[in-house]
Amino acid sequence: MKKYFRPSILLSFVTLILMFLSLIMIVVPQMLGLHIAIVKSDAMEPTYPQGSLLFVKKIGDKKLMVGDEVTYFVNQGEQIFTRRIAAIDQQERTMYTIGDNQDHMETMKIRKSQLLGQPLFHLPRIGSLVTSDTVPIIKKIYLILTIYITATTFLVMLSQVKQGKKIAI
Repeated sequence: MKKYFRPSILLSFVTLILMFLSLIMIVVPQMLGLHIAIVKSDAMEPTYPQGSLLFVKKIGDKKLMVGDEVTYFVNQGEQIFTRRIAAIDQQERTMYTIGDNQDHMETMKIRKSQLLGQPLFHLPRIGSLVTSDTVPIIKKIYLILTIYITATTFLVMLSQVKQGKKIAI
């Protein structure tokens, strides 16, 4: 095999591993029933830094208590927040929240129907890479890398055929 194929194969292998890992980071949590959310404000710092990627577990029938962390949506899902429960109104079946970095309770009432769940774990700063601006760029990079890996594989196979080697399929 020619020397210039070795770096190409190595780069293809590393690229494939990175693509596989990023795919696993999205698919496996979905298979486990976890919701993925991105922390967009500093309200929960230092617990969840801005730009963290949160993996949120559905709550089910668990009894929530003051001090529990919850992730919920507002404006019919347009915005997702993660906060700590500051107060629970049992009569109205609503709760009030506060961020760890805030000194006052938020005025919005949160209903159980708005809850996505409780944060299970987070990856700091990873969420800042996944925004509505970067997703199309990431898709294009994936396409280019896929074409690169395919072309490299094809060229290696072509080289082996020219050398008279048998190719296992």
